[in-house]
Amino acid sequence: MMQSFFRTSVSAKKPVPSDFKGIFASVFTSFQSDENQTLQLSYIEEYAVWLKERHIKGVLVNSTTGEGPVLGLIERKLNAEAWSRACKKCSLLMMLQIGGAPLPDVLDLARHANDLPIHAVVCIGELFYVPTKMEQLVGYCKIVAEKCANHFFLYYHLPELTKVKFNPEEFFSSAEMVIPTFAGLVCTQTELMTAIKCLTEDRIILMGDSKMLASGMLMGFNAAIMTVANMEPILMKEIYDAMLRKDLKSAKTKQHYLNQLIRNHVTKGKSSWISDMKKWFNEKMRTSDGCGIYVGTPRKFGIYEL
Repeated sequence: MMQSFFRTSVSAKKPVPSDFKGIFASVFTSFQSDENQTLQLSYIEEYAVWLKERHIKGVLVNSTTGEGPVLGLIERKLNAEAWSRACKKCSLLMMLQIGGAPLPDVLDLARHANDLPIHAVVCIGELFYVPTKMEQLVGYCKIVAEKCANHFFLYYHLPELTKVKFNPEEFFSSAEMVIPTFAGLVCTQTELMTAIKCLTEDRIILMGDSKMLASGMLMGFNAAIMTVANMEPILMKEIYDAMLRKDLKSAKTKQHYLNQLIRNHVTKGKSSWISDMKKWFNEKMRTSDGCGIYVGTPRKFGIYEL
């Protein structure tokens, strides 16, 4: 079955550009303070300008940090459109996460993304009918990627949330055979040691743990997409630059300081991550270094708390 599925190979892989390097921010979605926490789009351009001025290379929109899975279909499209306009104006690279929904909706979002001026589509795997075989996961990605073939396609590897676990080397080999736009992974801390085996010049692998920025770069990663980049973009860029020039002492000192900041702001661990990060961001925006925007609190029907 596996052999017959992958025998239908595709045309040559689309070459990956070299500009998917640097610090990317997984951006928050802004909500108003009304009962329904209505989507707030008016801050997006100001938000994008603030990140660009602080050397952020690009953004990931509608991610888990951006609460994409708790947005309605129309909301996700409106948020994506607003961010695509802002990113185009500010010369930010934009990646758009379209997964975390029923497959018909994911395909609709893929078709919508296909016509946007963005740089890559990122997708979580099927969350209810969880893939148990490699051909199921690759088959899902293939179906989705075909609907947004104008853009590079990256898989959002979050095994702690999705319960989808696999060998990255096998996944890359299989996906590259049948998806010409397949470009790589966004992966978490726990997957870095296995993903490093897949690092090549023509693949994109973005590490997703702010606490591992320096050590990840020491292993060979050159791209990071992180929530904390919203609050500490300059500090993270300083760590990145220190590692590029092999100034390990400076990178270690700054990374230690960043990790302490994270510990100071996280109250309950992973269960309060988005709430804590949004609170930190809102506080940052009220300082002299901020720009006064307010992204609200997490949607209350995303995670119920009594």
